[in-house]
Amino acid sequence: MSYPPRPESPPLPRRPPSEPFPEDPTKATRHLCAGAYLDDTFRNESLRQVYYQPRRLVAPSYGFDLVPVLAHCLRARNGAIARDAAIIGTFLVAACISWLAVLSVLSSMVSLQAAIATYRLARGTIRRLRAGLPVQLGTLVPRMFLLVLGWTVATVFGSFVSGMILRQGTRTFFEGGTAGAESAVSGLATGALLLALLIFLYPTAFSLWRQSALTRLTPGSRVTLPLRDPRLDEVARQQRGNTVIYSGFRPYVGSGLLVETWGFAQRLVTPEQPFIREFEALRGDRRGGQAPDTERDREFATPPFTALEVVDYVRGHLTTLLPDREAEAQIAGLTVEDRILLAGTEVSHLGPHTAPEVMAAVIRHPSTPARHYLACQVFSWGGQLITTVYVHLAVQGRSLYLELTTTALPPCAEAYRIVDTEEGTGAMAWLRAFGAGVAETPQAIWRAPASLAGALINMAAASTAPVGGDSLTPGYDYGARIGVRELGSDLEMRNLTQLQDVEKYQKLIERRVIASVLDFLDDRGVDTTEYRARAASVLNANGVNNFGDNVSYQGPVAGRDMGARGERA
Repeated sequence: MSYPPRPESPPLPRRPPSEPFPEDPTKATRHLCAGAYLDDTFRNESLRQVYYQPRRLVAPSYGFDLVPVLAHCLRARNGAIARDAAIIGTFLVAACISWLAVLSVLSSMVSLQAAIATYRLARGTIRRLRAGLPVQLGTLVPRMFLLVLGWTVATVFGSFVSGMILRQGTRTFFEGGTAGAESAVSGLATGALLLALLIFLYPTAFSLWRQSALTRLTPGSRVTLPLRDPRLDEVARQQRGNTVIYSGFRPYVGSGLLVETWGFAQRLVTPEQPFIREFEALRGDRRGGQAPDTERDREFATPPFTALEVVDYVRGHLTTLLPDREAEAQIAGLTVEDRILLAGTEVSHLGPHTAPEVMAAVIRHPSTPARHYLACQVFSWGGQLITTVYVHLAVQGRSLYLELTTTALPPCAEAYRIVDTEEGTGAMAWLRAFGAGVAETPQAIWRAPASLAGALINMAAASTAPVGGDSLTPGYDYGARIGVRELGSDLEMRNLTQLQDVEKYQKLIERRVIASVLDFLDDRGVDTTEYRARAASVLNANGVNNFGDNVSYQGPVAGRDMGARGERA
């Protein structure tokens, strides 16, 4: 019996089709630009710690563009200055006309703020109870105490103002009779009403202006640069350099949370040959007990390779995982770059770039303050999640030292994502912006003097700060304290998949680095018995995962030394 020929399977394509869920690479930038308008603390800290620090190099910008973020921070700050100045100026002019009208409006604002705070606390508590979540007494009790204090202040202040109005009306009645009293009360009421309308106008107009800015940051929109100045041009030059100048203890500034770090040293010895050792031992016994070759005798007199050679080999191996290959042969979003990390107190010149010859010298001399790393970075979730594995290789003391450190940049704060949701656009968004402006009015009044003073002080201090050049002050810390992306990120991952992705990319890169170093040592005739054992303990252990305050540790790992918060003990 003959069978029909079996149909051949269609050939697999050499290149995969486009990704099923394309990502927006500007997502993190848009979210941080939105944060400039939505989060006063983020905006002010970004300006104070980055923009107004011309003597410090900025932290690298991973997964976003720092320049438009700072530009929108400046624009939002300028809008807030105009609002605060208008509030303060209106109150000053009104006080010259009728200080009693000013006290009446302030009294009303205190009561309104207490009512808004009470409503928000009740709403939040009811939502938690409906969702079946426990009520957090540690947060509820202090807020209730502040509410009681607020209502007490509102009552006392309101009584004081009412007494002042009553005394003023009584005095006017005795001086001008009923007509004079009615005229005074009517004038006071009209003045207070007009003043209240003006005061409500400023925060409401600011809120509507803020909403117009947010509507230009929705998905598909082009991130614009609302303003430009020499400082922003300098930030653009510094944010993409191959050198990270850091301040303080943490060298991986701009990279986010420290997930894990481990390292071990491998002695460079020739492979052990058991048959020759047995023969030498037997011959030694016949010659009167001469000992065979020891471990020290197998050590290379000079290392069989340089640090540059092993770094080049590992880098070349990792570049085979870069995109533009079949889906199964690549790590999407991976980049591999040489990077120098240097403490801000050790710099000789302010520059974000290290020349190739200087970088080669740093690799061969790892005892200097500068450290060379292969930064293996995975850009995922449209730039919302950045996983970085720093690979440090050094040849010292006729030994090879291998160190891997993993960091993760979590997504931007949840509140900034409103530009990607249905709630952030449309008529309802404008209606909510109007309501938010009215509700924010009391808070804007209390904060206006301090906010305006702080903004003016920062501007004045920045205008007199010298720009760093070749002549640097010894001992001054020129390093970046923190990255803007870190200021605007959540402390935890948004969902479990993102947490798993960090671990996935970490293990993929770790496995490739360990394998490439093993292949290199085998090619150079180095005994890898100890290396294989240490590598197995690293790959088979779960180690330490640190995201914010959530730390999980499972089992000791050879070569891993972690503190309680994921830092070296």
